[in-house]
Amino acid sequence: MKKIFYGIIGLIAAFSLTACSLDEPTYAKTTSENFYKTQSEIEEALTGAYLQLRTTWNEYALNFYFVGDCSTDDALKGSTDGDRAEVMELQNFTVYSTNGEVGRRWEILYRLINRCNEVIAHAPSAQGDKEILTRYANEAKALRAFGYYSLASTFGGVPLLTVPLDPKAILKVPRASIEDVYAQIIQDCTDASALPAKGSYSEAEQYHVTRGFAKTMLAKTYMFKGDYANAEKVLHEIVETDKDYALLSDYGLNWTKENENSSESVFELPNQLYDKTVATGTNVPHFFTSRDVPGYQGYGFHVPTTDLFNAFDKDDPRQTYVFTRTGDRYKGDSRAQDNHQSATGFHDYKMTVPAVEKAGFDVWMISYNIRLIRYADVLLLYAEALNENNKPAEALKYLNMVRRRARNTNPMDPRKDLQAYVPPTGPNTLPDITETNQKALREIIWHERRVELAMEGWRRDDLMRQHRFGEVMRAYAAKYNVQKGRDFKDDRDYLLPIPQGEIDKSNNVLVQNPNY
Repeated sequence: MKKIFYGIIGLIAAFSLTACSLDEPTYAKTTSENFYKTQSEIEEALTGAYLQLRTTWNEYALNFYFVGDCSTDDALKGSTDGDRAEVMELQNFTVYSTNGEVGRRWEILYRLINRCNEVIAHAPSAQGDKEILTRYANEAKALRAFGYYSLASTFGGVPLLTVPLDPKAILKVPRASIEDVYAQIIQDCTDASALPAKGSYSEAEQYHVTRGFAKTMLAKTYMFKGDYANAEKVLHEIVETDKDYALLSDYGLNWTKENENSSESVFELPNQLYDKTVATGTNVPHFFTSRDVPGYQGYGFHVPTTDLFNAFDKDDPRQTYVFTRTGDRYKGDSRAQDNHQSATGFHDYKMTVPAVEKAGFDVWMISYNIRLIRYADVLLLYAEALNENNKPAEALKYLNMVRRRARNTNPMDPRKDLQAYVPPTGPNTLPDITETNQKALREIIWHERRVELAMEGWRRDDLMRQHRFGEVMRAYAAKYNVQKGRDFKDDRDYLLPIPQGEIDKSNNVLVQNPNY
């Protein structure tokens, strides 16, 4: 395990990760003439692709949460007005094409895609075990599909790069249609469905993408397209045929150190620190914790809204693991949490790492895995697809699996010795749903996704594919008499603007999204 880890550190030094966006030379000065010839070089190139989601000070997870939650009714930017002002623009739908967070998303995801293209192009001709080289290519296809899904779901049609190109050629590639991008994602995910199952990799490769990840991204793509028939087929395969995953017995276990890469984890970004002197890990949790408590003193971003809090039943034990409150105290701390600078009085529990787990580490390099996709997400997608396909009675099975686990969750967080609020669970907590009217059940499933996946970055995605983003945000603005959502325009704000710098570099080959 350590061998792989230090190999990654070497790759960080060897490969330039600072060149920007579409016109960057892939792997700096490394070319196919002097690299990509052997299995070990393809493995290193694949590691370089994985690293694009984990680049220190430019982590994809931070952007994922800002875009996926802070632009919705689930989260506020938080912190002070001057900090990360570009996220405030996302929150209030006053985004300009020069917005730094928008540009960061484009840059990170195209770096990922460029690295994946190198692996996919050169793996077939490299010397080595052909079965392993094919697997490496399929891993890269799964990661490329994730990159294009993340771009398409926020920008619409984007340049479709599937082979390595030099910078001048890249700048001549126009935006593809959204249907062509979807088709590429579907093909990549279909190919990558041949990957090993979760648990089939060696310990050193345990965080590599799996067939379950590829199929989940395929299902998410079909759901975004509104192709519920194909979504149901793929989700059935994941849930009832492959059976690679299982819900943990307790909802709160998902965010504990002991349950990293658990049976519920479909896609997780590892940030283990095997040597405390090596600068790897994640700094995302420090952006989201309280500004005022020793051992935390973060920036206070990604604040749960009052509206999200009110979405939970008062006895729902999941809220213990969504909202950090003033008065909560983690074991080992001398002071309780103090959220007086939070606009809602809450902070993000799921990204709060107790001080005892950070002892001896720089707070900007925390050993904490980012859980991006959980099996509960898959089950609720399956319930939604079944209901949309006029099978509400079948949908109830998977919806109630998630609710049953939730009601059996410990309302008192075992990691705390003080808890400001303990949900009063009882025999009537989160009863099974019996509703079979399609329209009514649709609303119930949508609500269940909101509370089950709260603060996990998928809210914007859901609102967009459900075609109610504008409706929900304008209602939020009216309900709370705030700017957030008031100026949402359906003909503009479903998509983010194409970064102006990319349009300029392309000499206007790239065209802007409507009304920006």
